[in-house]
Amino acid sequence: MRRLSIIATGCTIALFCWSCGNTSTPSSSDSAPADGQAAASGSKSKITGFAFVDSSVTGQGAQAKLPPGTKIYPPGSTVSGTDGCPTTQYRTDGQPVVVIDYTGRPTAGSVTITRHPAAGGDFTNAPYYLDLNPGRTLQTMGPIYDNGAYDVVFSYDYSTGQGQKTSAKLVLNRSCGH
Repeated sequence: MRRLSIIATGCTIALFCWSCGNTSTPSSSDSAPADGQAAASGSKSKITGFAFVDSSVTGQGAQAKLPPGTKIYPPGSTVSGTDGCPTTQYRTDGQPVVVIDYTGRPTAGSVTITRHPAAGGDFTNAPYYLDLNPGRTLQTMGPIYDNGAYDVVFSYDYSTGQGQKTSAKLVLNRSCGH
């Protein structure tokens, strides 16, 4: 009797799952296809540029917003002089962030930074993973103070497999007093 009860429960669950997965919806030629390709085609993203902020901004994580009046350096910029230099003893300001603008449905993304310090070498940091939502996203580049070139690769929207990619470069040639 107990076996019959277990079998009946299993069959009920199986029928319920099957019926949930096989609901039909009306279709028309005007409706968008529901495949991954269509989802990917609606998402667009770009690296708008780079900004220098303090730890009160980077500490907000995914909800961080650029303070009003913050200068955004476009991709390919060379930052010189004292722009973006830390001004506090503990270097809690002057932290570079990647400014990303995204339209589309929420998705996953990552930012990978390759450092080319003026002193020499090529160093690729582990990727920063992020939840990407429509609008502006700030991603910290880490504690970066040294002059040199920084290559940024932003990957997102993996609904079609490989994901979309965009890249940008920032060159620091500053004279910060340490």
